[in-house]
Amino acid sequence: MFFKKSSSGGAEENFGVTVGQRFRAIGTKSILWEVQSICRYAWEPFTHVRLNRVDSPGDLKTIALDVLRDDRYFTPEA
Repeated sequence: MFFKKSSSGGAEENFGVTVGQRFRAIGTKSILWEVQSICRYAWEPFTHVRLNRVDSPGDLKTIALDVLRDDRYFTPEA
């Protein structure tokens, strides 16, 4: 696979988003997601995050970090 997990720079480089942090999806079905990894794909200009659903660990998805930070779609879980 052609990706590199982000390891240098840490949270500052990723706008405060870290592995293990949880976010709640905004919408009719409020789902809790946890950041599994932060990746930089060679063919994409944007950083991506791999999320797993807290109540269903087999449910995974990858989204752009900018989407995760957009409060129209996700909010950080306190």
